[in-house]
Amino acid sequence: MTLNRQKSLARFRDEEFDLAVIGAGINGAAVARDAAMRGVRVALIDRGDFACATSSRSSKLIHGGFRYLPQGQFKLVHAALRERERLRHLTAPHLVHPIQFLFPVYRGRGFNRFTMAMGLTLYDLFAGMPFKEWHSSLNAAEVRETEPALCRDGLTGGAMYFDAWADDARVTFENVLDADLHGAAVANYAALENLSPSSGKIASAGVRDLLGGVSLELRAKTFLNAAGPWVDEIRRMDDPLSKPSVRLTKGVHLVFARTVLPVREAIVLADERGRIVFVMPHDRYVLVGTTDTDYAGDPASVRTEPDDIEYLLAVLAESLPGIKLSNADLATSFAGLRALVRAEKGAAAPSSVPREEVILESSSGLITVAGGKFTTHREIAQKLVDLVMKRLGRPVGVCPTLATPFPGARPLFPGDEPGIGAAMRTIPAEAAEILKARYGTRAPLVAGIAARRPELAEPLSRGCPAIAAEVVHAVGSEMAHSVGDFLVRRTSLSWRSPVEAEAAAPTVARIMAAELGWDRAREDAEVAGFTHEQDSRRAIA
Repeated sequence: MTLNRQKSLARFRDEEFDLAVIGAGINGAAVARDAAMRGVRVALIDRGDFACATSSRSSKLIHGGFRYLPQGQFKLVHAALRERERLRHLTAPHLVHPIQFLFPVYRGRGFNRFTMAMGLTLYDLFAGMPFKEWHSSLNAAEVRETEPALCRDGLTGGAMYFDAWADDARVTFENVLDADLHGAAVANYAALENLSPSSGKIASAGVRDLLGGVSLELRAKTFLNAAGPWVDEIRRMDDPLSKPSVRLTKGVHLVFARTVLPVREAIVLADERGRIVFVMPHDRYVLVGTTDTDYAGDPASVRTEPDDIEYLLAVLAESLPGIKLSNADLATSFAGLRALVRAEKGAAAPSSVPREEVILESSSGLITVAGGKFTTHREIAQKLVDLVMKRLGRPVGVCPTLATPFPGARPLFPGDEPGIGAAMRTIPAEAAEILKARYGTRAPLVAGIAARRPELAEPLSRGCPAIAAEVVHAVGSEMAHSVGDFLVRRTSLSWRSPVEAEAAAPTVARIMAAELGWDRAREDAEVAGFTHEQDSRRAIA
């Protein structure tokens, strides 16, 4: 029931795998899960933490992409909505939740009321939405009543419609966890150093354990490159003459306290070119984004820049003129990179480039996947594992991920009633609700820690939606090795509760020090590192 990094590293040394997946973002994690569930011997590595790049820096939306309809990407929208409903109702109901958006319509800016109504009708039909969740059209007065802060000049009406949101890092992690539960060997902080061919085909890879400082050989019949923004770097290890395959674009999100951005509803705004920006309240904070601009720098150095903030603040100022925001109001921000289908630079605006995935095969057998929508990760993985199964000479069969819930959405033990366990009844009700929301049916595993050590049932800081037992669980069962691993990716507190997360960092470091044997210098460095990162995300010159 727990991830064991040392056991996985030992397996890397001792076994030959059918499939080695490089990169544990959402695409790599989903491939590992699907393949392991089909009986494939899988190894999964990432040189950082699970979901450490793009897959923890998305808009947190599980959606069809309404804006892709005017671009004619009907197949993509239909597939994404089908996957949204699968996640929401079958495979990940503990992580994927409905969100209702208000979409105002302004004269001369993007959609008009008729095209909005027609587009949302198609959107709901594609999703197979029950009638009670169908969109509703609003006139200008109804829009003003729903969200008084919206600009009234040129307002002609709008609509309310449903989509879904999720903790992207937890969705990625549950794919990793399920791969492990089905026999995969998984390890974070394991960096690919080289690819070694035999008879013209890749037969092994050099991997460095970044925590232990040693290198090892990983042998596999097939290698799959799912390194996100770094896919072309991996491709050049295979073929130094390979041409770039993806176009990187940057997406920036800003987070404000709800006290300074007091919107009532989740809102879809449009800039003067009709480009969409989401405003999404989550508890005490509001997430605003995203940008979509070309990026040519080091993927590891992507960050929020002053121009990104200026653009998003301008969209907010135009549409919510009564709410005065400045850089000083920023609670935090985050930036990520999308890997899009590559074309000639300037051929199309980044927001107009298709969001379908890129799948390539090299002469040495390396399979590369990049891009695609987070929402369609399962379908992308199915295509790739079908390909791997054919390579291995095995029957493709029925894809098991079509109907198998994630670990947190299926009974913890045979006969368990979901979400119920003796340990859950021994901890405070508020703590139990926090655990169920994050871990689903696996919440009793964390509650058991708190039940045995009651001091760990307390919040990590005042008002923090996480308890101390989660840190122990993250270290012992979820392969967390740093304060950032826990606060950024295992709990997403860094954006969902940024002030509370910073206040919790010393407690998180103290608990991790006791669990991992850190000395005081390492403990202090972890706190300082996380605090510096949070400061840099809000104090942007």
